[in-house]
Amino acid sequence: MGELYFSMNVSNDVTLCISPLTDERASAAGLESDTTGYFLYERSQSGEVNDVSVLAQIHSEEAAFRLSRMLGMD
Repeated sequence: MGELYFSMNVSNDVTLCISPLTDERASAAGLESDTTGYFLYERSQSGEVNDVSVLAQIHSEEAAFRLSRMLGMD
């Protein structure tokens, strides 16, 4: 699987992202099971690893690409 990364600012301090998660970021977000694939998540601009809120898991690169287009993340 490739390493796609999409993002867009949704407010002054929150960014909406689609990308794989590092083990550290997945653990900080409370994910302890399957962390493969891509994730739709909000990230705080503070830059802290634990400032991530996972909204959905995306199981294929094609689905990640299509969702990014639907959300206007080009």
